[in-house]
Amino acid sequence: MASTNYPDDLPITWPFRTAGTLLMIALAWFCTGFALEDIEEPLPNHSEVFYLLLLIGLVFVVGGGVYNSRRERKRQQNLG
Repeated sequence: MASTNYPDDLPITWPFRTAGTLLMIALAWFCTGFALEDIEEPLPNHSEVFYLLLLIGLVFVVGGGVYNSRRERKRQQNLG
């Protein structure tokens, strides 16, 4: 049976898409850092930026999961 609260029933996905984008940027930064190191032109803050991007992505994943869990629990309570 179709729900009358269609937009409210769906989980949000933007935090996971943002985390995926950050992961791709982090991997590009990581590879660029080692490529520049090979030509003896070091990239400043190579490891720190890589780990920071990974950490921010992880925060988005955990935050999105917690938010969607709470949203689903609230939806289940409203259904009865």
